[in-house]
Amino acid sequence: MTGRVINRREQHKRHTRVALEDAALALFVRQGYEQTTAEDIAAEAGVSVRTFFRYYSSKQHVLFGDVAHERVDRLRSALAARPAEEPPLESVRVVLDETDVTDEGELAQIRSRLSLLSAQPSLLSTYLVISEELHTLVSGFVAARCGLPAAHPYPLLVAGAARAAWDSALWSWAAGHSPDLAGVRRSAFAQLTVGIRPPG
Repeated sequence: MTGRVINRREQHKRHTRVALEDAALALFVRQGYEQTTAEDIAAEAGVSVRTFFRYYSSKQHVLFGDVAHERVDRLRSALAARPAEEPPLESVRVVLDETDVTDEGELAQIRSRLSLLSAQPSLLSTYLVISEELHTLVSGFVAARCGLPAAHPYPLLVAGAARAAWDSALWSWAAGHSPDLAGVRRSAFAQLTVGIRPPG
């Protein structure tokens, strides 16, 4: 019974987060980021302002919210589960492929977020924090698997390729150059890593 209660509580929390993020994105698009307040977002989502601040520290935080951070957490767990004998570069490739975004609803949210970033450059700092989180995660994983210092060029190169592949695919896809975000990212990562060889 306790497990069911906890599970229902977690589902409720997730539902509230999704409702707040959906409401925020809809308002940002409809009336503009600067014109939207936390009170507006709470009202649109049908919750109190106090509830909004229980989940998010600011309207900038809700722009990416837990969506991107949950993606990084999934990457972390998936990388940790890869076989120890597998080449780290292959582990990174497999995990990135497995966690590519393909859900139409999630893709629509990503497109809305990128559109807002283009219109409001001051918000880019939030995106860069998440991008750096991805880079740190991948470089740390590769360094640990290879027994290398965190600042060694090899893990930094692999992490840089992962981040560059994601960034280039994301903005190219958002600009309409390709309908296949995952395909562009995979192609970019393959091209960027073709010449990277592990030390020794």
